[in-house]
Amino acid sequence: MLTLYRYFKTLSNYNQVLGVQAIIYIVAALGLVIFWDWKLFLIGVVLGWWLFCVGISISLHKMVSHKTFVPKNQLIKFILLWAGVQSTLGSPIAFAAGHRQHHINSDTDLDPFKLSSFWHNVKLWFYHFSIIDISPRIIKDIAADSDIKLFHNHYWKIWAIYPSILLCIGPIYFVYLFAIPVVYGFLGMSYVTVIAHSTTWNKLFNNLKKSNNLDDSWDSDFFSVLFAGEGYHHTHHKSPGMYNYSKMNNKFDFSGWLISILKR
Repeated sequence: MLTLYRYFKTLSNYNQVLGVQAIIYIVAALGLVIFWDWKLFLIGVVLGWWLFCVGISISLHKMVSHKTFVPKNQLIKFILLWAGVQSTLGSPIAFAAGHRQHHINSDTDLDPFKLSSFWHNVKLWFYHFSIIDISPRIIKDIAADSDIKLFHNHYWKIWAIYPSILLCIGPIYFVYLFAIPVVYGFLGMSYVTVIAHSTTWNKLFNNLKKSNNLDDSWDSDFFSVLFAGEGYHHTHHKSPGMYNYSKMNNKFDFSGWLISILKR
């Protein structure tokens, strides 16, 4: 076990995250079989929706990656950064680097999330993408933020507190109050990475309706309900600096509405 821990410490944050994500997927699947409970499952799904909304959409995406708003106070900022860490998608700085590279080169060969073969897209679904060509220069402004840097430098220490408490209380609570919500967040990111840029899925939902030729991203009312407004992915790509997509498409963006309460 000590040897495994030492090996884990030598890995990059990205590879550490991939390993932990795989474990969480397995734990969630086994937990549902061993500890099946309808009420706890529904609670886990609701918590997952909120984790995606607050931890991924508001924190990692709109606050850190795009800097679309400034939190009302330090407490709100720390809560948002904590939720982003619990999403288990990598440190705020690491997440922002990949996401910004995606926006700069959306659906081109330099896009780390560019779709291609079936197997490649399956790997993207599980957040496995090339980080070789991601330039650290694109996150210099984020790395200069002392609060974000704190959560970057102590990522796993901060991450481990909540799941460790649940494990001490009982494995069933770890499964339903942590693993299931986190997997919901993973699926949201899989949607944003793969489905929201797939012309095949676009055809199924929108009949290839696009408002301009920026890239292959598209909007979906259905997925916006599932993922707190992030289904309006094409609208986001048109105006990545906007925290509330409803100002562009006149449709309800829950995370954008919540930001209007949390921002300075």
